[in-house]
Amino acid sequence: MDASHTPHDITDRKNAIRSDMRTRLATLTVEQRAEWSNAACVRFVRSDAFLRANRVMLYMPMRSEIDVISIALEAFRRGKSVCVPRVEVGRKSMSAIETTSFDDESMDSDALGVRAPKSGQVISHEEIDLVVVPGVAFDTRGFRLGRGGGYYDRYLARLPRSTITIGICFDFQFVPLIPTEPTDIAVHAVVSDRRGVQRDPSLTLLAAQDRIFTK
Repeated sequence: MDASHTPHDITDRKNAIRSDMRTRLATLTVEQRAEWSNAACVRFVRSDAFLRANRVMLYMPMRSEIDVISIALEAFRRGKSVCVPRVEVGRKSMSAIETTSFDDESMDSDALGVRAPKSGQVISHEEIDLVVVPGVAFDTRGFRLGRGGGYYDRYLARLPRSTITIGICFDFQFVPLIPTEPTDIAVHAVVSDRRGVQRDPSLTLLAAQDRIFTK
C-alpha cells in the first residue's frame, strides 16, 4: 500500500483517475481508435514475448479499449493457441477459454456485456505463456487500474511466475503513478501506440526498438 495513504484515500484517488480517463476515452473517434489500436498491436506482435508464446490469452475489446483482435489473428496465423476470458459474476472469478473463432456462432455476451465463448476448453493457468492485459490506466512501473471489479487482479495473482503479462493501452492512458494496494498486481511490461516499457531489464520481452526500462 502507498505510504501515508489510507485505503479510503487510495480508493478516492483511483476513482478520480478512472473518472478522468473515462472522459478522455469517450472522446476517441472511430478513426483514432483504429489507427492507435493498429500501432499498439504492431508493437505487440513484434515483441519477443509474443513470438515465443505458444498459448496467448487476450481480452475481447470494448469500445473504449485497444482493439486486440489483430493480435489474435496473427496468433492464429502463426499456429498459436488463443484463449479469452469468461467471467463468473457470482463467484467473482474469471476463466480462460480456448477459442478458434470470434463469430456470432462461437461468441455471446456475458453478464458484464463483454463477448465471451459460448463453449470451449478451460485452459489452466499453468498452460498460458502470455496474457494481454487491459486497463483503464497504467503507470510505467507496470501497475494498472482496472474497471473496479477485481477480476484481473484475482486472475493475475494465480498465474505461475513463468507466465508473462503485458498490458496494452492508448498512450494517453499512461499516468505518472497508479495508487496501489497489496492486492494490486503489476504486469511485466506495457505497450502503447507510441512506446513499450518493461520493469525488469534481465527479461527479453519487447522488441529491441521498443524497450524502455523502468523500475
